[in-house]
Amino acid sequence: MSSLGTTNRSLAQTLAVQTQLHMPGTVGRLLQQIRDLEQLAPLFVSAGLVKPIERPNPLNIKVAGIATRSATQKTLGGFLYASAAVSLELTIKDNAVATSGQNSTTELDDIDFVNQSKRLALIQIKQAYQLAEQRLLNGEPVNLILLDCPLFLGRDMAPLKDAPEHTEYRKTYDDTLAVIDQFWLTHKENLYPWNKEGPILAGIASEKFGAILYIAKQDLRTPDGLSQLLASEDIDQQAAGNILSHLKGLSSIGEQRFINGILSSFTRTAAFRIAENQDRMEPKQAAENGLVGFHFKGGNSTGIRLVQLAGDEPDWDSQALDVLCGQLMCLMAVGGQRAYPLPIQLAQQELKQLDQFVKFYKSNIQSALKSREVEDVWLSDLDGEL
Repeated sequence: MSSLGTTNRSLAQTLAVQTQLHMPGTVGRLLQQIRDLEQLAPLFVSAGLVKPIERPNPLNIKVAGIATRSATQKTLGGFLYASAAVSLELTIKDNAVATSGQNSTTELDDIDFVNQSKRLALIQIKQAYQLAEQRLLNGEPVNLILLDCPLFLGRDMAPLKDAPEHTEYRKTYDDTLAVIDQFWLTHKENLYPWNKEGPILAGIASEKFGAILYIAKQDLRTPDGLSQLLASEDIDQQAAGNILSHLKGLSSIGEQRFINGILSSFTRTAAFRIAENQDRMEPKQAAENGLVGFHFKGGNSTGIRLVQLAGDEPDWDSQALDVLCGQLMCLMAVGGQRAYPLPIQLAQQELKQLDQFVKFYKSNIQSALKSREVEDVWLSDLDGEL
């Protein structure tokens, strides 16, 4: 017998009731955000915070794209992992595309649960830099080297110094820092913008959507407000100041919805300093070079990407950034919302085999453990020494 006051209602009935209650409010909020974006987008363009970009035609460029990936399989209370990076090079002459080189590196081992995802991210960044260095030492000229990972490490990646369970993570972090530091110490003077004839090294990612939103909330009519933007972007301070009258709308719009609302096809944001306080970036010596970035949208169907570039003004200026952005847009003609520049996309295809490989690697490990083959080999070597 059911107790008095109990209502018997299926999940479908509950969902139907909640839909009727909440849909008008949800629709109203979304419509208000759309109206806010329709008002804000023209202000960002008139202020120079969003810029149209011309694409080169025909495109003549030699570009290397480096993609990274890791795959894991659970085993014995931990994980087996394979982390790999693939470098794929394209030569584009009068818009005709041809592959002109490939390289790869991989790392296999076991890993525990502590900071697993961060450790694998660090390994991938280290491998990307290793392939970038190999490409520079190749001797063949190249215009662009594109990585699908950050150029420097944020402080959120730093391990807890005194916790013993972070020992392995700390070692991985230190190893990655050492590779990045040595790379910039050795190759900085051969890279653009320090060498105007050298290749550009850029990190391409889909993150930090809130950077330009945060900057727009500052009073750009003041020197402090403008300090995060490159002066060569020639921001219209008065027009930028008008954005502050829409501060309530700015605050109510999510970062990703905001960036999708203000960036139309073939546009980029004004370049900004990703970390004015270099103490928040590692390795410190490399980060002293500065780090600038901008978001861009390559076409109607392509996603928005963030470009990271080492350096600062006066080495980088608006004209050089426009040229680079136009080249990247041409390289992102296909791929949809997940699009990356073409050489990175092709390298990512190579990395798809990593999942199957780790499964195969795990089955071999399990077979060896069950048959104790590894132990027998060790014992046979020991017997030979006695």
